[in-house]
Amino acid sequence: MSAIACVAGPFAVVGQRHAPKPKSPPPVTHTTPPPVIAVASATVTEDPAPVPEPPHTHTFRVADLASDSRYAIAQGAIGKHGFLGALAASGLAPREAHRVLAGFSGVKNLDRLNANDAFSYAKSSHDGHVVAFELLPANEASADSLDFFQEHEDDTGAPLVAKHVSIAIDKKRLKAAIVVGSDLRASLTAAGFNESITNELDDALEGHAELSDLQKGTRLRLVATEERVEGAFSAYAIDAVEYSPPGKPAVRVYAYGPPSSRAGEHEAQPSAHDRAHGSRRVARGFYDAQGRQPYHGAWRSPIPMARISSRFNPNRMHPVLHVVMPHNGVDFAAPPGTPVYAAASGTLRSVGDGGPCGNMVQIEHPNGLISAYCHLSRFGPISAGQHVETRQLIGYVGQTGRATGPHLHFAVKRVNAAGTEIFIDPLSMRLDGVRLVSNKDDFEKARVALDAELDSITLPAAAEPPPAENDAAQGNVENGAPND
Repeated sequence: MSAIACVAGPFAVVGQRHAPKPKSPPPVTHTTPPPVIAVASATVTEDPAPVPEPPHTHTFRVADLASDSRYAIAQGAIGKHGFLGALAASGLAPREAHRVLAGFSGVKNLDRLNANDAFSYAKSSHDGHVVAFELLPANEASADSLDFFQEHEDDTGAPLVAKHVSIAIDKKRLKAAIVVGSDLRASLTAAGFNESITNELDDALEGHAELSDLQKGTRLRLVATEERVEGAFSAYAIDAVEYSPPGKPAVRVYAYGPPSSRAGEHEAQPSAHDRAHGSRRVARGFYDAQGRQPYHGAWRSPIPMARISSRFNPNRMHPVLHVVMPHNGVDFAAPPGTPVYAAASGTLRSVGDGGPCGNMVQIEHPNGLISAYCHLSRFGPISAGQHVETRQLIGYVGQTGRATGPHLHFAVKRVNAAGTEIFIDPLSMRLDGVRLVSNKDDFEKARVALDAELDSITLPAAAEPPPAENDAAQGNVENGAPND
């Protein structure tokens, strides 16, 4: 998540005893891109040049001193050891820690801080005394302002005194229609977005799709909120996204759960790094139209959001041979050509013909675990002996080998002390799963409103769909779910 940008400027004059005062830079003037931009391939349609906004006032932040060699910046979170313990762990001398603590007397009780509360401070590189300190309480974030406590020295050398600071967050609604070119990031920045929108899009689609799936010709409709602090860009919050790969139906994903949420499954606190730099947004969950939110397990699902059509069953009646034969894995129902990803990082043990398993990939993982991916139509750009990362593309769903229809047979084996490979239930590895929205009625109201905004965006014409995959010529599912 993007941290709130810190723009130098005088909140009050900051001085210190043993070095000249840092000079404040001149005010910065920002301009804002038009809120609605349509991008067709590499062509960008923009409104007339925006009129520059007047200069904004700027609130001093500890991070403003980061580029000054006379100061050292430190940051962290309170954690489990309390205020003084956290400052000691950050490397601050006890005398200075107590000096900072005294500045909060009568302003805020530091005995009951949240473990997620973040802090940052600037100390003199000459003698280590603190010239400025900030505390960002986790429970004081709101959707409309950034609230924190700040103390700093003045020219008189008076003791540090903490003050509550509240900075308004300006919001602007953005809507955009984009046709992805040869590079997704370039297509988004060409549409007038800051580069951080790519990370936001990755978060929104996580579990629903991979950014690598948004290939050339994919059409996007985005509804987002741009946040600015004192005129400087702060962050994007994507509220809804529709993506339409060439020749495939559109899929929509919606943000649900307000940024100020403090409880329940939607809560996700920012990191100490983000909070120390000003980020106050609590991550929201992203759900599909059915109110489903993917979540991560110990191992990742080889096919995100895929339906399980057959589970691990040592006493299963084989659907083709009609004899009792163990089903030593889990079957994921998916159309031919669906990308298949490595469930965990490891080394490719084999890539090739697996007999009844058809085209098969096997990956060796730490702790004597082996994963297998069967019935693939074709392989990804991989070869035996190669190291693969979690969620790396290894192949595509097919119907090779002994199978009644296109699907992925996913198996996991554990090597015991005797060197024997024993099949185990892949679901025991705590694969990715799907969480249903907790308040269906509330989600539906939010979804309908966001659908109206997405529908209001004029979508560029679709590109010609790519030639059909050979996978599509393979057999159809018969008599229910495919199996092997």
